[in-house]
Formats: sequence, C-alpha cells, structure tokens
Amino acid sequence: MSTLTKSVTVIPAIMIGGSGTRLWPLSRSNMPKQFLQLVNESSLFQNTLARVDSALFSEPWLLTCRAFVDMVNAQARHVDANFACIVLEPMQRGTAAALAAVAEAINQSDPDALVLAMPADHVIENPEIFLEAVHKAIPLAQSSKIVTFGIVPTAPETGFGYIRPGTPFLVDGQVIGSLVDQPGGFLEKPNVVRAQEFVELGYLWNAGIFLFKASTLVGELKRHAPDVYEAVAASIENGVTRDLGSHLLLMPNEEDFARCPLDIPIDTAVLEKSSDVAVVPCDDIGWADIGSLSALWDISDKDENGNVLRGDGYVSQSRNCLVHAEAGRRVVLSHIEDIMVIDSEDAVVVLPKSEAQRVKDIVNSLKKMNAPEVSFTRSALKSWGNVKIDRIYDDSQVCAVTFQGKGSVTYRVSGAESETWFLHGDKRAEYGVDGHFIPFISGSPVTFIKGQVVTIRSASGMSEFTYVRKDTDLNWRIDDWFPQVVEVEAPRVRVL
Repeated sequence: MSTLTKSVTVIPAIMIGGSGTRLWPLSRSNMPKQFLQLVNESSLFQNTLARVDSALFSEPWLLTCRAFVDMVNAQARHVDANFACIVLEPMQRGTAAALAAVAEAINQSDPDALVLAMPADHVIENPEIFLEAVHKAIPLAQSSKIVTFGIVPTAPETGFGYIRPGTPFLVDGQVIGSLVDQPGGFLEKPNVVRAQEFVELGYLWNAGIFLFKASTLVGELKRHAPDVYEAVAASIENGVTRDLGSHLLLMPNEEDFARCPLDIPIDTAVLEKSSDVAVVPCDDIGWADIGSLSALWDISDKDENGNVLRGDGYVSQSRNCLVHAEAGRRVVLSHIEDIMVIDSEDAVVVLPKSEAQRVKDIVNSLKKMNAPEVSFTRSALKSWGNVKIDRIYDDSQVCAVTFQGKGSVTYRVSGAESETWFLHGDKRAEYGVDGHFIPFISGSPVTFIKGQVVTIRSASGMSEFTYVRKDTDLNWRIDDWFPQVVEVEAPRVRVL
C-alpha cells in the first residue's frame, strides 16, 4: 500500500434511486431492486452498506428521494447500519445532479475529503477484493483524478458501456491504473461484433463506481457542466439541513434543484469531457448489475440440473429453470427447460429465459391498461413498522399493520372516508386524537374519520393490528398512507 493511503478515510456516497421496472414483477416503482433480497437474505442496499463497513470508510452518505426514506431507514436499522447523512433529492435529475449535491456539501467543510460513489443495487460477491481496488485507487484520487472502476470483462457483453484504458499511472514504480483519454475513452453499449473487439483490446466494463476528492468533482462540474453545478450549489445554499441525532438530513431547495437538466448522467456531464479521469481495473470481484430476470439465473447458485430455486419452489425432470416464489404458494415445475417463473404477491410471470427482455414490452402493455401491479406493491415498509393489504372488497381494504418496538406515527386520515383499527394479542398500544391518548383494548374496534389527525403508538414492543379502510380510494398508493402532519423543526446546522 502506498504511504499516501495510510491515514486516509473515504466517505461512501450510496446512490439509491431507480424506477424498478426491469425486474418486474419483483421490482416496482415503489420497490426497486436495491430493496429486494435477490442474492441472499439481505437486500442489495443492505449488502452495499455491509460492503463499506470497514476501517477504510467513515459512515456513509445516502442519496435518495422522499419516496424511499422510510425504506432506507428501516432497512438500515434492520442490519444495525449507521450513516452520517441522507441527501434528499427533491426530484430525480440523474447521477450528475446527485453527485454534485454530495460533492458540494462535503466540499464546503473538507475539500480534500475522498468520496466513493456507488449505486445501491450492484452485486459484488468478493467485497474484500473490491476494497483492495479502492485502496489501490486512493493515490490517483489524491492526485486530483476522478477514478472510475473498470470491470475486467468475462464475455463480450452488449449491455454495458466500456472504458478504454490509456497511459498507465504509476506510484512508486507500480502501475495502479490508467488515465482515460478523450475522445473515445468512454464507449457506449456496443453490438456483438464491437463488444468482441473491445474485449480483445483490453477495454473494461463501466461499473458506474467512482472515487474522487470533493473539490476535484466540484471543479470539473464547474468547468464541464456549469448548469448542473450552479443549480445544485444554489439548492444546497438555499436548502435546509437538520440534525436528527443519529444522522443529518440535507434537503436541497426544490426550486433551485429543478433547474438541473433532466436525466444527465455523470458520465456525459463530466467524465467524457474531463482530462482528469483514470480507471482502475477490477478483476474477480464478482460484479453484476442485475438488469433482467434472466440475470438472476446467471448469478445464482444452481442445482445439478442448472435450476435456481428461491422461496417455496420444486422442480422435477426440468433443466436450467428459474423459480422465484415469494407469495406463500408452492410453485412446481415439471418436464420443462429454460423457463422462468416469478410468483410475486399480486402477479405471476412465466416466460422463457431467452425472452427475459420482453418484460419491458409486458410492462408497457400493462401500463396502457392502468394496471396498478406495474408500479406499486401491496405492502410498504415504514420507519416505524410495515403495512400490507390482505384483501380488497368493493368499498374497503383489509390490511395488516405492525409496529416495531415502541414505534409511533402521527398522520391525517386521508384516502378513505373512515378507518378502523383492531389490536391483536396482549401487547399494549394507544391512540390519540387532538393530544388525548386512550389505550387500545385487544379485539375492540377503534374508528377514525377522514380529516382527523391521529397518533398511533406502541407501548410494549411489537404490536400487530388489523386495519380496515372503508370507502377507500383504491388508487391511493400504499406508500402514501399515513401522511405526516407533524414534523419537528430542528435548528439549521452546518454540514460536517
């Protein structure tokens, strides 16, 4: 290890976004793939948190949107992961705006801080080898280079962009990476013939993982993407930062942030224009960007017949099949080959592995039908617990609600004319309307009407309820249930 890296601490910046349609019906708009358990018993986001649980890293910064805050907090808490700050993007404007926000915020207090930006939805099976690559890349970042990590290809893949390594970069006589010369250093997704050429020439897959000094990225944004930088810098200056005790919440100003160009990736905004970009190759880290249902079969452990089973599945006389059964039903396959069966809570998809990309066409057709299953799940994870729709009738929804620990929620009754709560078991919980609290009696209904401000809180560990919404708006997204009306103001603080 170079002497330059001995006392360095890196700030991870985890990007948590995405629309969640490529892996439908597993992923949805309100449940994109980073929150799913696709490779083990943890979600991809939780695996990313574990990946940066190392002495090399400080507590991570998380970049997400308001719709995912509850999910982020709940999943982080479930694995006892701490984080320093949530940057709450007012709307999605692409990775250039997202990384500009975190770089500008950190640059204000520590311009030389090193930031490792990474998506929350990648698979890295060998994180210890990845950490070695990060260590190796630190001298490059300290030399004011924006470092991207290039994956050594295992095949002429047409679904990834490629990086062309240029002049080797040496530290103490050892090659630790290469500069990326422009134009032509970053190449778009090729056809099969071009992909084969790229592999033979030693080009690398672009993994979308970057290491940089905060001041370096800020300077390159000013130079190459001033419209992005100026909008984001103003949104940080005019935004609000709250100290929530366990972490900071940085909320850029919405009006300023909205001036960012739509959907501009950091690659086109900066990397393809900058003369200060380098690449460090990553070999054998087990990297994957799960971009289709068939990719689940590619990366998963298989039985002696090439079958992949997750959940309650059974195969007989079948080969090279994928069964993902998570809805509580047993899925049985017999005498077939190369078939995928995805059994989710409200949709079943069956198609050949070779047609996995057809999911996009299926989703587009269902969108034209206004099928709610395309975008939204029947369950939602909240910071205080979870809620799940069990049954839907003509005029009501019957749901299960669980409070974890001594959780509580204060909200305005919306989206239904009335709602009724039934507490189960011997746990203690109470409800309040206008500040007056009354204990629930197990099994006895408590009804609230539209417009009331209600507080529900558990007093003795996990509490379970049946929750009935009467005369409900069936298009009201479960994510938006329990709309908050009380938000404690905290003093504005400087980002550390």
